[in-house]
Amino acid sequence: MKIKGKYSESEKLHFIILGAAAVLSVAVFVIVLLVLGKGGGSNPAGTPAQTTAASTSAAAVTEPEETGYSPDEELKEEMRDAVIKLISDNYTVLRLYYVKGMNHKDEPYGNIPEDGYYTVSNKNYDALEQIEEIVDRTFTKEFAKTVKSDPLGYGPIYITRSNGTLGIIANFTPMPYNRSWNNPDFEIEPESDTECGIKIFIHEKDEAETPVTIEGHMTKTEDGWRLISIIY
Repeated sequence: MKIKGKYSESEKLHFIILGAAAVLSVAVFVIVLLVLGKGGGSNPAGTPAQTTAASTSAAAVTEPEETGYSPDEELKEEMRDAVIKLISDNYTVLRLYYVKGMNHKDEPYGNIPEDGYYTVSNKNYDALEQIEEIVDRTFTKEFAKTVKSDPLGYGPIYITRSNGTLGIIANFTPMPYNRSWNNPDFEIEPESDTECGIKIFIHEKDEAETPVTIEGHMTKTEDGWRLISIIY
């Protein structure tokens, strides 16, 4: 155990003796080097000795460990609350725009609609603004624009038809999807005050209900936390 304080007189004497012995050892070492080095013009043993000393010195230097970002508890709670809401809205958008769509009314006489869109038949949604509001509160402006204009590569899924009704594209082809979001769990992986990774734990729709981990990312915008893309 080390005790901090002044040294005793006996300790001072001990240090003086050790110091004298060290000086004598250095003097003898220098004389030996001079004798070995005569006639050589250089000290061949000097280079590796210096290199070893430098290497040892460098090895003794350790870089400070990088510390990961850790938000305070208040920000953690804010992130968790945001994820709960975003997961729910992400799933709604996933169903509406990607993997399910909505039922529609047939055109008179079974005709193909001239504008390429059927009128939606859904008790929850009857206006384009209703579903686009969900998109806007869930994703960044850049990705929300993609969802609303061309999520599957063949144009907007929904429009307001000329008669004022909500229309769904006639050739809507759902993306193949076989995963269940019943009771999903999640983890947050904060990266900064404005960036956060998300892991969501769902399962396949099979007999074994095979667990699946999917990942996403949210960023804090002037309008609040938003996902940067659809999570599926």
